[in-house]
Amino acid sequence: MAGTISESFNPRRNSLNFLRLALASIVLVSHAVLLAGFRVVDDINGTGFAEIAVYGFFGISGYLIAGGATRNRAGRYLWQRFLRIFPAFWICLLVTAFIFGVVGWLSQPAVAHCGLSCYFNARQNGPYSYVYKNLLLHIDQTSIAGTPRGSLLPLDWNGSLWTLYSEFLCYLILMALALVGLLRRRGVVLIATMALWAVVAVIALTPSLDDKFSVFDNFAAFSLLKFASVFMIGAVIFLYRERIPDSAWLALMCAGVYVASLYWQSPSTHFTTSDIFVPLVAYPLLWLGIHLPLHRIGARNDYSYRVYIYGVPVAQLLVIWGVEKWGLIPYTAMAIVCTIPLAVASWWAVEKHALKLKSLGMQTTAVSVPLATASRLLTQANDTVGPK
Repeated sequence: MAGTISESFNPRRNSLNFLRLALASIVLVSHAVLLAGFRVVDDINGTGFAEIAVYGFFGISGYLIAGGATRNRAGRYLWQRFLRIFPAFWICLLVTAFIFGVVGWLSQPAVAHCGLSCYFNARQNGPYSYVYKNLLLHIDQTSIAGTPRGSLLPLDWNGSLWTLYSEFLCYLILMALALVGLLRRRGVVLIATMALWAVVAVIALTPSLDDKFSVFDNFAAFSLLKFASVFMIGAVIFLYRERIPDSAWLALMCAGVYVASLYWQSPSTHFTTSDIFVPLVAYPLLWLGIHLPLHRIGARNDYSYRVYIYGVPVAQLLVIWGVEKWGLIPYTAMAIVCTIPLAVASWWAVEKHALKLKSLGMQTTAVSVPLATASRLLTQANDTVGPK
């Protein structure tokens, strides 16, 4: 007789870190192929493999982060989430602005016969503004002094970063539920999650409502609704883990229904039929995390987040240098090989040290910085920014 998720899942011995690394690699390769313009299948009826991989990230995060939200007070919880996201993100902004951007400028100066002074002194979209405009995850500037150029998605150094804003908002949703005591009333969380799921379904099946959500209109709500639905299903699985069976057949059924939904004709344009079934990706990934014998990969050093945030800038730079002319396989291999050292360096030089601060006993210090950040994020929640 099959056990439950609670009985089967070992927090210290699972393959979720391997799965996150695999998902980050899918995002990297998908973006790289798109940037270089190779004609390969990278989507199913308009839903890209990178998009599906990001949904997987949110499903896994919902399960794992719900555990942290139930165990910790709000200040400590936010401090830990802050340390996981912001230090590496800020360093990535600096590296992009003052290394990738500089190399891109020198390789393809946007203004003829203009040196680095033009790059650093760009008035509206220079390297300094790239850092401070994007400081709180809301990506308000994508290019730097007219770079990058040459790819199929020019003027956007890092088309992966925009999802981090929605992810941190999901963290805040869990914090809010914990603050009012609802995470301990899992029935209420289940009902709220089903209501959220129903909202996505209604929008997807109603073209007049769907028209109000897109990359150009209400994008923050558009992306948060889809991401939060799968994130909260992951959280619900955690809350009901001692009742939900550990079943290969259930995992296969969920995966099968979602894959089938990718081929179903949608009556709407922006929210699609497959978006209704996005939350189903959470359970199969958690099941794989329990049963795949790859628990040693990423057990001590988790590079997935860093692969995710550095992959696109690397791919952009390779296109600027014309590496895509070598062919699909050499180009994508180079994108992976060049991203790995940056991911490893970011982990060892930044996050490894940042995470040592998560157990600080100074609660006032631990709470003040993240709460200020959380406040700014919430005030921006109605702003819009589109993925590039």
